[in-house]
Amino acid sequence: MKFSSILSKIQPKRNLYAFTVGTAAGCAVGLCGWGGAQVIIPSMTLPMSFANYSQLSATGISLSSLSVSTLSSGYRFWEKDRVHLPIVLAIGIPAVFSARVGSHIAKKLSGDALALFFNGFSIVLIPTHFYIQKRAKGRQPEVSSKGQEYDGIDPVCTTATATARSSHPLTWPQVAQHASFGICSGIISALMGVGGLPLTMSYITEATHLPHHYVQGTAVCALIPSILVSAASRIHSIPVQAAVSVALGAMVGGYGGAQVALDLTEEQLRTIYMTSLVVFGGRSTFGAARNIRNIIQANRGR
Repeated sequence: MKFSSILSKIQPKRNLYAFTVGTAAGCAVGLCGWGGAQVIIPSMTLPMSFANYSQLSATGISLSSLSVSTLSSGYRFWEKDRVHLPIVLAIGIPAVFSARVGSHIAKKLSGDALALFFNGFSIVLIPTHFYIQKRAKGRQPEVSSKGQEYDGIDPVCTTATATARSSHPLTWPQVAQHASFGICSGIISALMGVGGLPLTMSYITEATHLPHHYVQGTAVCALIPSILVSAASRIHSIPVQAAVSVALGAMVGGYGGAQVALDLTEEQLRTIYMTSLVVFGGRSTFGAARNIRNIIQANRGR
């Protein structure tokens, strides 16, 4: 077989594009705690790009590759003791089962319907995420002055006390609360292609009042099981070569982004997260409008 024939099958330009997209997505997950799907899905469905995949395939690429970035960034937070293990287990285990339900629903939706859910849900929740972070930001002076300890639902919590209690067991009411949320987040994660990360971060911020580094590390690790299950359920619709290229980039970007996040102050990290809400929320608004137009045109054509 000629070298040119082998090279054409490998498609270096297309794989370089996919690797770049994956790196950007991984950086978003590691640094902001979310945004990977918001980078991958539009980039891999863009008609003028080297990709131009269907919405279902792009969501599959997102799930499979971001499972790598969440693993690499989650490991970095774990390594620095910025993960609350009991909360991870309480959310993550139920999410595994509900993610299968979400994946089953996703297979029955059209590409535009799936894209509309992805964009529409992001738009609806952006103001909520922003409001919760503003509330958390306002609590910071109280945290530093009182320095109260964390028992799972205390109104304030310092990084030092969170680290000291990160492996303490939760009460049964807390387990039930986190598990209920895990069921919801698993379905959403499967439908949106890891769109459950900002939702999980907002939930943990409001339910536990952990410091933001802990919120981000715990949220990323809590969604790893459901992301893996969702990716496995779509293995037949995932273009392998593109997914591998995106995954390699996501692994590099996820680890690097998490390292940068851990070097930032609480205030800086929260500011970056809130900025990402505005940026990705604006992109989702335009995307939702396009999806609605496509659905209306498709129905008229019938």
